[in-house]
Amino acid sequence: GLASFYDLLAPGPRRCVGAACALAGRAAGYGPAVGDLPPARCLGRCYEAPCDGRAAPGAIPRASLVAEPVVLRHLLGTAGAGAGAAVGVGAWAGVPPDRGVSLTPEARAEYAIPSGDRVLAAVEAAGLRGRGGAAFPTAAKWRAARDRPAPARVVVANGDEGDPGAFIDRLLLEEAPHSVLAGMLACARAIGSRHGLVYVRAEYPAAAERMRRAIVEASGVLGDFAVQVVEGAGSYVAGEETALLRSLEGLRAEPSPKPPHPAERGLFGLPTVVQNIETLSVVPWIVARAMRAADDVVVRTKAACVSGAVASPGVFEVELGTPLSRVLAEGAGGPAPGCNWTMALVGGPLGRVVAARDFGVPLSFEALPGMGHAGVVVFDETVRPRALAEHLFAFARAESCGVCTPCRVGTSQLAACTTRASLDRLLATIGEGSLCGFGQGVPRPVLDLLAAFGDEVLR
Repeated sequence: GLASFYDLLAPGPRRCVGAACALAGRAAGYGPAVGDLPPARCLGRCYEAPCDGRAAPGAIPRASLVAEPVVLRHLLGTAGAGAGAAVGVGAWAGVPPDRGVSLTPEARAEYAIPSGDRVLAAVEAAGLRGRGGAAFPTAAKWRAARDRPAPARVVVANGDEGDPGAFIDRLLLEEAPHSVLAGMLACARAIGSRHGLVYVRAEYPAAAERMRRAIVEASGVLGDFAVQVVEGAGSYVAGEETALLRSLEGLRAEPSPKPPHPAERGLFGLPTVVQNIETLSVVPWIVARAMRAADDVVVRTKAACVSGAVASPGVFEVELGTPLSRVLAEGAGGPAPGCNWTMALVGGPLGRVVAARDFGVPLSFEALPGMGHAGVVVFDETVRPRALAEHLFAFARAESCGVCTPCRVGTSQLAACTTRASLDRLLATIGEGSLCGFGQGVPRPVLDLLAAFGDEVLR
């Protein structure tokens, strides 16, 4: 059962078939991905589209936002680089495979975590919400785990960044692992935990190794908080928190019904906080500002990854509510040469499709519900709406865990829908009948395609 479920139990290089590599890379004039390697849904290198994993895992090219990790940490807060700051991939320096992680004085300072009550108060005052897509209030989740009577509690850092178009978690794990660890330590203090796990997707071997080195370096400042790195085995659905916990327990990564939520009953029945990497990385900054009694600790920004048919792919910190058009024009440098934009996929295969005429929409959870992690893959006229719909269904079909019939069977039925009525019926069945957020989210971008392009989606 396990061997048939996970895609990457067998080691070896892979070629990427994510949205940026399969569609947007071709649209931008890079040509299709080459080679007969087994597919991977995303390698976290969307800015290089198309890319493959012909290099040995330890030598997979990585990118660094800046020379010093502290600036990357600032990029995710409201200090340092500041809202609207942009770093294009073209300016990134390659990171040698043997480069170590250094516990600099700045990184060591992040581990100066106060009592759990002060941490919880700081996170709540900052209004921090989960940055992995759900946008759930972070303090509320931590409080639920803290208040649940139990012999032990667990902190899990969710590094299963599987959405094509997103690569910020990979960069944080590789370039600022101490920010992530310090965020885990803060969470542990807040909920009363002595056990932490970092779940890193199988496609990110360098990130897993960086985290292991960082844990060794931080052994003197983590106190009695023990942290272990666990690598996934190739399952997109493992990014869903209950599925991730089942994977950690050695089972198939199949989502479980909620309630109970993991904060109430999670890993091996213990109260468990599962938190996104990007969310954890900003916690030390919030806590440090709160300890200095800073006037404004509210987190109003979001890191957005942009790739596809743009001149300068990269990661851009933006004020929530900034128009998508401004992010693409001022951050990503506008269209790639020879490209005319038609649409963009925001938030991955379960996110939103925005037509070019609507690029003025604000990037916010309220204006664009379902935007998730805010990864943006931009397409030009070489990508037809039908081609994108087929790509999205192919992704969903390949990554469905198979537990519920609407998702398992429905994601293979796109070709059978020849009329708008039949497609509407299929989407309604998948969305309303699926067990978890994966199946429930499959119809969302296709419904956007139908609203924007009508019957073009059928042919």
